[in-house]
This record gives sequence, C-alpha cells and structure tokens, in this order.
Amino acid sequence: MASIALIGPGRHGTAIAELFASHGVSVVIYHHNAAKAEAAAQKVRQAAVDAQVQVAADLASAVEGQEVVVLATLWDQPQRKVLAELGSRLAGKVLLDVSNPLDVTPAGIVPRSPAEGSAGQFVASLLPHGAGHAKAFSNLATAFIREGADREPPAILPFAADCAATASIIRPYLSATKWKPWLVGDISSSRDLEIGGKFNAVHGAYGRSQLNEEQMLEYAGPEWEHR
Repeated sequence: MASIALIGPGRHGTAIAELFASHGVSVVIYHHNAAKAEAAAQKVRQAAVDAQVQVAADLASAVEGQEVVVLATLWDQPQRKVLAELGSRLAGKVLLDVSNPLDVTPAGIVPRSPAEGSAGQFVASLLPHGAGHAKAFSNLATAFIREGADREPPAILPFAADCAATASIIRPYLSATKWKPWLVGDISSSRDLEIGGKFNAVHGAYGRSQLNEEQMLEYAGPEWEHR
C-alpha cells in the first residue's frame, strides 16, 4: 500500500490525492495537460506527510506498478478515452471510481441519467476483463473529502466493490485516510453513492454525507457481504 495512481486531478481528484498523501500514501498523478498535472502535484505536496507526489509523463507510466488506480476525470467521454487507452494494463489492478453523472458545459453543470443506471455501472461497462472495480467518494462534496477524515469516532465512508477480492484490496487504502470504510453493496448499488443518492443526501453527526458508525447502522444496517 505504498502508493496509488490518480488520473484526472480536477478539484475533486486533487482533494482525494491530498487526502491520501496527507495520510502517508504516495500519489502518482497524471493529466493530459502536463501543466495542470504539475499544478495539482504542487498543491498535493503541500499536504503530504511521509508521502511522495510525482507526475507521470503518460497514462501507462502512471499505472505501472500500482495496485490501485483512482479515475477522477469527468465522466463519459473522458472516461471512455482513458480506459480505452489503458486497456489490459488495468488487469490485476483495482480501479477506484469516484465519478458522478454530470456534464460540465458552458451553461453550467448538467445532470445526466446513464442508460446503465449510474455512472458507476457505466464505468463497469468499459473495464477490461481482470480489472477490479470499487466505488467511493462520489457521495461527498469536494470540501468534505479531507474535512471528514480523522474524526473521533470516525466518519463512515461508504463504498461499493465488484467482488470480495476487490473489497479486501481497497479497504486498507480507504482505512489509511482515517475514514472508516463501510461496504454497502456491489457496483449495482453505485446510484446510492452518487449525487442525490442515499449516501449523498443523508445528514449525519458531522454534516451532510458524514455519519458515525451508530448512525450508519441505524440508516443502512450492517456492512454488506459478497456471496
């Protein structure tokens, strides 16, 4: 669990990179615009504690040697492009999907309704065979990503995973951030983790989308188990 790759360091992606780096997990950042990648890396370095922050020259080198790849691009076409280029390089890795079905247009942010049912299920349709798929952080406003870490008792971070093996891989990465990961279902439950979904709209002890364990048990029941 030495490092992760993060592709697409916009506001949300950069906040996630800061969260991991501030808790000792090194981050390799890639953006197709090298200047944007370096600007994000500089910001993440300021938050880093016992972690390295590097910029990759291309997608292939960003994911090389990484167990977890965070896909933080805008959804739909940018995801199609990145996942098509990576292809079989994702086999044996876990893709951590943080997307919401939102289009950024000159007129503002426009919600979409994916034919697959959710942005997470859309991403699942693009992944190559052998790639694990987890979903987290979509329910959180960008400002809450670091704000909710290091709570006592811990704030709950709901996540979904396509199989038990994926859940066992991603859980220690999420735990390292000092959120408490809580498996809520497989990828078919992604809608609950996206904007307007069950785990986005709820208000908890620490604010919107931020429940403690007692509240999570009451709201959603115990952790889900793959069968």
